[in-house]
Amino acid sequence: MAVRIDPEALLELVQQKQISAIQAIEDKAIKSATEKRFAAIDDAVRSATTKWIEEFGSMSAPGAGAALGSMIKEALGSGSKALSGLEASAISALSEAASAAVTTATEQGAAFVEGASGKAAAANVAAPAVDLAEERAAMKTAVSEGLSEAKAILKLPIIERLGLRGLLSGLMRVRNAVSRVQATITTSVNANVTKTMKATAVANKAPQEVWVSERDACTRCLKYAGQVVDKGEDWPGGQSWDPNQVDKNADGVRPPLHPHCRCRPVPWNPAWARPGEVSLPQAISREAQRSVARGFSLPSESNASRVRALKELLSGNPNLPKTVLERARRDLKNGEFARGRSVPTANP
Repeated sequence: MAVRIDPEALLELVQQKQISAIQAIEDKAIKSATEKRFAAIDDAVRSATTKWIEEFGSMSAPGAGAALGSMIKEALGSGSKALSGLEASAISALSEAASAAVTTATEQGAAFVEGASGKAAAANVAAPAVDLAEERAAMKTAVSEGLSEAKAILKLPIIERLGLRGLLSGLMRVRNAVSRVQATITTSVNANVTKTMKATAVANKAPQEVWVSERDACTRCLKYAGQVVDKGEDWPGGQSWDPNQVDKNADGVRPPLHPHCRCRPVPWNPAWARPGEVSLPQAISREAQRSVARGFSLPSESNASRVRALKELLSGNPNLPKTVLERARRDLKNGEFARGRSVPTANP
């Protein structure tokens, strides 16, 4: 029997529990496809650095001859080995992950609809077929370009001129290729979740979809959090809490918004909201504003961007607790987040 749950519990379900379950699927595929390859490249970098210092004792090695040629050959061999078979192994891991993501998202969609509506979810959802043709092509390109870029750098005249920096740069081109494959896995898994949630909306005759982001999402994704569009429609493109990232001419978007994005749309029916009660879209939007106010974000996002986002938020007089706003204003004045930017394990 379906049981309706309140908006706060529903938000926790979809924003944390369900996203975490998909992330576990994604992480398993990434580990299977790339972990050993990243480790091999890191070993090659350490080995190259050690041998270079032992041999030359400085960053440069003009006229080094045979010793330098041997190092270049070893770096090329390490790079080729790290990328050998990557496309096939990554597609195999992704195929399993994407299928698991669709199955899990179908179950998650049903649980969400029942929690939101208090009624039984549709039994038949037209879950999307997994087609990885684009992902395979992207991975093939990443491997090919990574190896070509490494070979272009790892040549004797270039390394004689650039020294150890050039040798390591060649290896980093290989590492970047593996990173691109990793990003393709992440994006594909979450794109299949998005397609499944769209099918869930159709099956349950939900007229709308609402954007859900992680608590430490980027300033762009947090701007979309809680926004509602008609079922199957795009959200207006180019939005961000950081004014420097706004693009008023951008095309419409749907999640995932960028590589490593775990945003998702979920079905929404205004009839599921109860009079006098905060609706789910409102709860999502409020939580996103709180994340901006606290600076919750990954280290990859610049502090400057988060501060600009905070300034933009406060200029609009957000409906947040007094203590949160007071702390946010102090942080804005100081240009940094005094409590750090990591999401706490418990709400302070």
